[in-house]
Amino acid sequence: MEEILKDEKGYICTLSINRPRRRNALNAEALFLLGDTLNNLRDQENIRVVIIRGVGEEAFSAGVDLMGLNETGVAHTLKGLNHCLDSLIKCPLPIIAMIFGPAIGAGLDIAIISDFRIASETARFGANLVKLGRVYYYTAIERMLGLVGLGSTKELLLTGRLIDAQRAKEIGLVNEVMPREQLIPKTYSLARELAEGDAPLAIKGTKELIHKLFTLQKIDPEIEAELKAIVERVNQSEDAREGLSAIMEKRKPKFTGR
Repeated sequence: MEEILKDEKGYICTLSINRPRRRNALNAEALFLLGDTLNNLRDQENIRVVIIRGVGEEAFSAGVDLMGLNETGVAHTLKGLNHCLDSLIKCPLPIIAMIFGPAIGAGLDIAIISDFRIASETARFGANLVKLGRVYYYTAIERMLGLVGLGSTKELLLTGRLIDAQRAKEIGLVNEVMPREQLIPKTYSLARELAEGDAPLAIKGTKELIHKLFTLQKIDPEIEAELKAIVERVNQSEDAREGLSAIMEKRKPKFTGR
């Protein structure tokens, strides 16, 4: 079974995360395949817009799937995540995230990187890593800060709570919220508007300008080293290992602050 389904119709390419039994959580194969597919789309002149969704109407993506993996498997999966996110960031085409159900962790970051986020009323959003003794990676935090601001970023990341679609709309996390049955036609209506109504070169150029202006202020190398050290200190702690073990054993973690 293909982990990522690709469907091209006219100028629009739909990429679907095909792991519904795992709430479309992303394993290494799905992450590498999604990244490779996005990279290949750069050279296809017949594609002007990309839609990313999860298969079915129950979940966009529950994040990275680390269930049952050893340390080598976890490292390989995280390498796939970096490849996928890098491909999303560098994609010159406008990307629309069509969001049914939860978008959590890496699923949330994929949605944030996308240029538009259209959500059903059933959508839920969050990054609950603090509940697992871990921290969200600093580049993902930077993207979230740029989209929803300081207060809402703290609300999401310090509590680890999921917020509903209406709250996501209030804080600017999503562009539009609508009933489940209207999500697909609304998303494709926007995709056709982008693909057929405007000059594709102008859209690509505008997206590139926005990206470069947003990332103009690079993180100072010394500060970045400090940020990486914080992430490594927390994510390699006893609490982080306990959080991962708790997921595997389907129990509540017991944190010690070490």
